Amino acid sequence: MLFTGFSVKAQLDNTAFDQKLSLSPQDSNRLYAGIRLLAFGKNNEYFETTYSGYTLFGYQLNPFVYYQVGSKLRLDVGAYLQQDFGNDRLSTFVPTLSLKFKHRDFSATIGTIEGSLHHQLVEPLYDFENVLNKRIENGLQFLVERDGLFVDTWVNWEKMIYFNDPDQERFVAGLSLNKEVLSKNDWSLSVPIQATVRHAGGQIDSNPQPLTSVFASASGFNINKSTSGFIKAFGLKSYFLTYKSLTSRIVPYKDGNGIYINPYVQSNFGLSVMGSYWYGNEFLTNDGGQMYPVTTERYPYLVQQARILYMLRFLYEKKLTTGLTLTARVEPIYDTYTSNIQYAYGFYFNFTDRFFLGHAKEK
Repeated sequence: MLFTGFSVKAQLDNTAFDQKLSLSPQDSNRLYAGIRLLAFGKNNEYFETTYSGYTLFGYQLNPFVYYQVGSKLRLDVGAYLQQDFGNDRLSTFVPTLSLKFKHRDFSATIGTIEGSLHHQLVEPLYDFENVLNKRIENGLQFLVERDGLFVDTWVNWEKMIYFNDPDQERFVAGLSLNKEVLSKNDWSLSVPIQATVRHAGGQIDSNPQPLTSVFASASGFNINKSTSGFIKAFGLKSYFLTYKSLTSRIVPYKDGNGIYINPYVQSNFGLSVMGSYWYGNEFLTNDGGQMYPVTTERYPYLVQQARILYMLRFLYEKKLTTGLTLTARVEPIYDTYTSNIQYAYGFYFNFTDRFFLGHAKEK
C-alpha cells in the first residue's frame, strides 16, 4: 500500500516526482502495464557569477510492465528514454528492471531502485536537477517506511568496469533517515540524518587517476506547525553539513562544513514559499547543486574559502486531472561573492497511469 502520513520532505515538496514501486494486496497475481512521463523546462538565468547558466527542456518517458506475485513481491520490466528538445537523438535510452520484496514496513529492491529525489536529500547533497539529467539509479536499496519514520539505504552503481578498462568504476552509497521525535497540538519535530559516499577507483582498470572516496553528510532538525485556513503549515528546516575527502587525491580542501537554514510557509491552494540561507566553509559536494560548493566546474581554479547565499523559492503545485500534476518554481538567489541576484525558473508536468492486463489463473 502507498505510504502516507509522516512528512519526510527534505526541503521543497517533491512528491509529484516520486516513482514508487507500490504493492497492494488487491493487486496480487495481477499483470499491469504502466507509463510515467515527465515533461520539463528549467531555465537558469545565471550571469556574472561562478556557476553556469543554461536551459533544460525536454521529456522523460518510462513505459513498463509489472507483475505482482502474491502480496509481497513485484517484478517490473520497462525502458527509460529521455529526449532533450533541440537534439535529434535520444540523450538516454536504457532498460529498467526492478525486483521488490515488501514485508510490512520493510522493503528491498534490486535493479532499478526508487532513486533520485525519493532519497529526500537536501540540495547541497543532491541537486534537484539530477532528476532531469541522471534520474535512473541501478543497484540495491532497503527501505523502512512507517508513520514517524523514514529510512532509505542504497547503493547506486553508476559505472561497471572490466579488465584493462580505461575508466574507473563509480558508485554512490547513501543513507537518508528522518525520525519524528515529537508530535503534539499540531506541532511536530523530526530529526534528519543523511550521508553519502561517492567512490571512483577499481583494481582492474588502466586509468592512471588515483582512487577517490568523498564523504558528505547532513543532520539537523525540522519543526512543522499545521494550521487551518489560508495557511496550511509553516516551519523551519535546519541542517549542519560536513564534507571530507577520504583519500590522498589532491582536492582544493580535504574537509569542510556548511549551515543550511530554511523557513517556509505552505498555503492551502498549492503555493509554498521558502527562504534559504547557505553558509559553506571549504565545502565541496558529491552530487549537490552547483551553487553550494566553494569551487565550480565553470571555474575550477577559482576557489573560495566560504560561500554565502540567500535564496527565495516559490513553488506552485496543482493536480490538473487524474494522474497529471503541474509543478512550477521560481528561485531568485543573492550571491554575496558577486553581490548580484541570479534566478532560475521551471515548469514540470508529471503524468503516471497504469492499465490492467490480466490475472493469473489459480492452479
